[in-house]
Amino acid sequence: MKEVSVLVGAGSIGQAIIRRVSAGKHVVLADYSEENANRAAKTLENAGFECSTIRCDLGNKEDILALVAFATSKGEVKYLVNAAGVSPSQAPVEEILRVDLYGTSVLMEEFGKVMADGGSGIIISSQSGHRLPARRAGTPDEVGDLAEFLMSSRGRFISGADFLIDGGCTASYWYGDLQYLKATH
Repeated sequence: MKEVSVLVGAGSIGQAIIRRVSAGKHVVLADYSEENANRAAKTLENAGFECSTIRCDLGNKEDILALVAFATSKGEVKYLVNAAGVSPSQAPVEEILRVDLYGTSVLMEEFGKVMADGGSGIIISSQSGHRLPARRAGTPDEVGDLAEFLMSSRGRFISGADFLIDGGCTASYWYGDLQYLKATH
């Protein structure tokens, strides 16, 4: 059976990661919107990847269990990338907790039961950074570069770590040029 990479949340950051780590693997794309998953699959298939799609509400345990069953039916799960979630601009607190906290923990627990030896997972938690004149937003490829390193043999001894990729914005907010924003935010 083929090795499988699972992407939950078929947006640009997740796709950037999957493109780096999934050559020769079957890619399972799961998204709350089946249309988004299918669109991402078409993009990846045009680039030479073999894909399957499934609709999955990350905050629903039954959907997560169905995703695990679907993914394991395609082969041995080598990689899990969770790039799904909601933010305060998209949903109320209850929905954020249901999806981002509860759903992510269930996802990790259930895939932890079936992950192949030597497999790995990445959980992406992003937020909009401050976009000020002479500053830029990070790109999906910049996040993909770090994820590729962590999921490769070069990152094999790193586990349970949190990496901040924000171009120095957080440090500047607390200690540098952006301190003035603390009074307004």
